[in-house]
Amino acid sequence: MNWIENLLFAPESVAHTVLLYSFVIALGVYLGKQKFLGVSLGVTFVLFVGIVAGHFGFVGEKNIMHFLQEFGLILFVYSIGLQVGPGFFSSFKKGGMRLNMLACAIVGLNLLVVLIIYLFAHERIDMPMLVGVLSGAVTNTPGLGAAQQTLAQLNYDGKLDVVPEIASGYAAAYPLGVIGIIGTMLIVRALFKIKLEKEAEEIEKEAQANILKPHVLTFRVENPLIFGQTVEK
Repeated sequence: MNWIENLLFAPESVAHTVLLYSFVIALGVYLGKQKFLGVSLGVTFVLFVGIVAGHFGFVGEKNIMHFLQEFGLILFVYSIGLQVGPGFFSSFKKGGMRLNMLACAIVGLNLLVVLIIYLFAHERIDMPMLVGVLSGAVTNTPGLGAAQQTLAQLNYDGKLDVVPEIASGYAAAYPLGVIGIIGTMLIVRALFKIKLEKEAEEIEKEAQANILKPHVLTFRVENPLIFGQTVEK
């Protein structure tokens, strides 16, 4: 029965960590499908369940957690690339450049806000914590991973615990970032009287228009010199 004890009560074992992750993910996905005031959070609820689990001390072995974190982040970024990649370059022909410039402006504004906060509160809040807050506030998980790797490689101020600081800032800001985005979308929808069904149909039409479809053509040959000849000849 040792394997059962290791599975349930041995945080240093791989099996216990996998079980913990599986439980948190399953519970988060289930709760994410439930609607609150007509809104469901989807897979985002997994983070909320993870925060609660971590608060009550349900953690796994450090090295295993680090591997799962890095591997999961790689899968996440790769999946986003597969989803966005096919239509990325074609989007530049249909207002994509304007949207990308708008995205750059938003990122620049976010960085400006973080720098201003750091100038006035650098004695109380370290930069790694602010980087985590920035990533969580804009729900930018790939940015969080890049910041973690960069600060760990640079050994920021000689500290080795900067990664937990980033994660703490991210976890603290992410829930409010999600709620703020959802609330903003609901307000915009109500103000401009947007009908989701109509918007979905237009998006589907645009997606279908970008797909190259085969065309059936019929040719009539009228040259008498090739009558009775095979294609090979």
